[in-house]
Amino acid sequence: MAVDPNRLDFLLEKFSQNEVSEAEFEELCELINDHENEPAIKGILQQGLHNAPFARLDQTKMDKMLSKVLLTESKPVRRLYPFRRIAAAAAAIIVLVLGAGAWYGFFNHKKGNEVAVSNPALPTDVKAPATNRAMVTLANGQSVYLDSVNNGQLALQGNVKLVKLANGQIAYSALQQGFDGAQPDKGGNELVYNTLTNPRGSKVIDMTLSDGSRVWLNAGSSVTYPVAFVGKERKVSITGEAYFEVAHDADKPFKVGKGGMEVTVLGTHFNVNAYDDEQAIKLTLLEGSVRVTLGQGFGGAQPDKGDRPSLIIAPGQQAVLRQAQDDIHVVNDVDVDGVMAWKNGYFQFSGSDVPTVMRQIARWYDVDVSYEGQIPERRFAGQMDRHANLSKVLRILEESNVHFRLEGRKLIVMP
Repeated sequence: MAVDPNRLDFLLEKFSQNEVSEAEFEELCELINDHENEPAIKGILQQGLHNAPFARLDQTKMDKMLSKVLLTESKPVRRLYPFRRIAAAAAAIIVLVLGAGAWYGFFNHKKGNEVAVSNPALPTDVKAPATNRAMVTLANGQSVYLDSVNNGQLALQGNVKLVKLANGQIAYSALQQGFDGAQPDKGGNELVYNTLTNPRGSKVIDMTLSDGSRVWLNAGSSVTYPVAFVGKERKVSITGEAYFEVAHDADKPFKVGKGGMEVTVLGTHFNVNAYDDEQAIKLTLLEGSVRVTLGQGFGGAQPDKGDRPSLIIAPGQQAVLRQAQDDIHVVNDVDVDGVMAWKNGYFQFSGSDVPTVMRQIARWYDVDVSYEGQIPERRFAGQMDRHANLSKVLRILEESNVHFRLEGRKLIVMP
């Protein structure tokens, strides 16, 4: 049913000013969805060509309206001009978001004389990772994407099977009870490696290794490990950030390598932050004890001469290894809750500068960060929910007088 243009104009104006009630909002969505109201909508929007763009809109209402006007009906309905109905709704959204100039660019053109529109993007938000997009690269080079496979056995490598569990975890286990999986399929002593990669913009992935040790991988991280631990040690390598709960085995020390750093443990809980874009590798011990050793290529130490710096740290301590230094710095009484915030679903900052915060934001939301002008000299302290949309996180950060502009998946930081 056609609507009074004054009523439609009234509702659009209230919506643009974020003053619309829930009932009025529902009414507006229905009117925009009704193709009979296209002439009225077009008339109102053409009048807007001489006016300034609408005021800033509430993102929640905008998302809700977009979902309503673009939904297709479940029952097939015969319509002579189905596209016109969508076009009317789209026109309203275009003008509401981009201003009347966009309406002119979209609808006032003729064949052979099109007005060029450079793909103007609607104001967007970036949601926190809702799924796990991790990938396992098997020994034969095959890639298994965990978000596209069913629960159950994913691969059999020698005597060890890889299984995806109902809670999203993956686990390696031996085929025979009491068998540690250390014998490959040909009975030799070769090591067969897999790599678990958790990309940016992906939920934390939890994996159980064949020895019972557990590993949690943060976004933008990877770990390479033997399918079965053969020999006198259990050795893995990482990039990014990982939390380990190592199964105790006095006869097989567990070693974690990253660049020129090596951590040796028997059974313990610790976190390693070793992103390539960070200035230092940080190992934080929660339980047990670990020996941290610098190797060749890290700070200039040469392992073949026996001069590698090495020390043992205790729970609550953090070993900091910097590329430009030939030693290991120990931080006492470290904020363990802050270190483990990523695993527990939070961002937590303690005097962190803008670039440090932005690196975490970039990995979690999979956005590219750039700076416009001088990098703001601000420090952040506090805790934020990692399940929140990016816009909410940015609004909190802006309280410290830092400003942001989000263009698709590009985040621009401004003074």
